[in-house]
Amino acid sequence: MPEKVVTVDKDDCTACSQCADNLPKYFRMDDDGIAESHIDGEKINKAAIPDDDQKLVENEINECPGECIHWQK
Repeated sequence: MPEKVVTVDKDDCTACSQCADNLPKYFRMDDDGIAESHIDGEKINKAAIPDDDQKLVENEINECPGECIHWQK
C-alpha cells in the first residue's frame, strides 16, 4: 500500500488536542490551538503516512470529535 497523505480541515477543528495527545508523531497544535498534521515539524497539513502507521492515523480520523481529519484525495 502506498503512503497516504493526512490533512486537518482547520475550520472544523474543535481544538480538543485529542489527535496531538494520542499521536504527536503526526499531529500537533498550531499557535492558535488548532490541530495540524506534520512530519518532524514539516510538511504541515501534508503529512505522508507510511503503511505501518496508517491504521493509527485511521483511528484518529475515526475518533476525531470535529470530524476534521481526512486522507487527502
